[in-house]
Amino acid sequence: MDNSISTSHSQRVDYIDALKGFLILSVVMCHVAGFCIGIQDDTPSFLPILFEFRNPPFFFISGYFAYKIGTNWNAHILIEAIKKKSIAIAWPTFVFLLALLHVHPSHNGHSFLHDDLRDLWFHWFTLSLFVFFCFYYIAVYCLRFIKNENVKSAIFLTIGLASYLLFSVQSVYNRLPIASSTKDVLGMTYWGFFLFFILGVLAKKHAHLWHSLLENKYCIAICILLFFLFNLYSRPLQEKHFNLFRLTTYLTGIVLVISFFKNHPPQGLLKRISVFTGRRTLDIYLIHYFFLPLGLYDCLSLFRETPMPIIEFFVTLSISLVIIALSLLTSYIIRLSPLTALLILGDNRIQNKKT
Repeated sequence: MDNSISTSHSQRVDYIDALKGFLILSVVMCHVAGFCIGIQDDTPSFLPILFEFRNPPFFFISGYFAYKIGTNWNAHILIEAIKKKSIAIAWPTFVFLLALLHVHPSHNGHSFLHDDLRDLWFHWFTLSLFVFFCFYYIAVYCLRFIKNENVKSAIFLTIGLASYLLFSVQSVYNRLPIASSTKDVLGMTYWGFFLFFILGVLAKKHAHLWHSLLENKYCIAICILLFFLFNLYSRPLQEKHFNLFRLTTYLTGIVLVISFFKNHPPQGLLKRISVFTGRRTLDIYLIHYFFLPLGLYDCLSLFRETPMPIIEFFVTLSISLVIIALSLLTSYIIRLSPLTALLILGDNRIQNKKT
């Protein structure tokens, strides 16, 4: 969701921005279905499949663009890199979280905030993304003396796998000798997604291998088959092999969604809309919570009591498109002034002009 990755005007950036537009739509749809309608994991719905598509690809794309060829890392570059991400990601997240804690909408006591430590990580995605950038920059700095790139890649992959094992495998996570309050404050329950950030880094580093994989029809066929079968038998698989289910659907989901947008990018008006939306994903993510119609929770109880997945999908899609349009309008108004863009959204155009 880091808007700063879209700095080039190449074909690849266009299709990635279009992909990000699709991903942010799936995020908003999941939030509408969950917060406004009350769809849960055990309710027949398209929500679980959208969940598999939305977060891992975002982290993967961020890691992909985090890798820079030819950068001679030193302490100054490390500090500057973390500083830029602090302004671009951490600061606007803090601003919108502070606003949300004070003026968040509610309906008859129904809200998406809990008034406890979990609220500090309500915007868990952007905060995790900031943490992942910091982790990666520090790791690159510490490993700068290793000249063998294959060894570096192996170390990064080991770090990513270790993060998933420690923080996403619940049986291991619960045994970590760390107080629950500390885990909550640090948002450690989300650190397992660092694996997908690292996989994005490695995909960029070994771009030829990655693009060969995306163009290999047998690999794509296997991913489609696995994704379909795992979702077809999702309930028994999640009950007995939850970690295997999540990891398989996440990885195959990344390959499928990126391959689809790479080989079949949107055209015409749809391309312009999706690319523009993809370049404002951070804005939409932070702003859209204020437009979620929580009052619909009681009105749309029918979808919880008598599930109608297809109708629910189109209702959720329609509401989400309106929310995204309102979020983009709000973003546009904020960005009319470079000063408000800097203070609210962390857009440092003022600093760039001065330099």
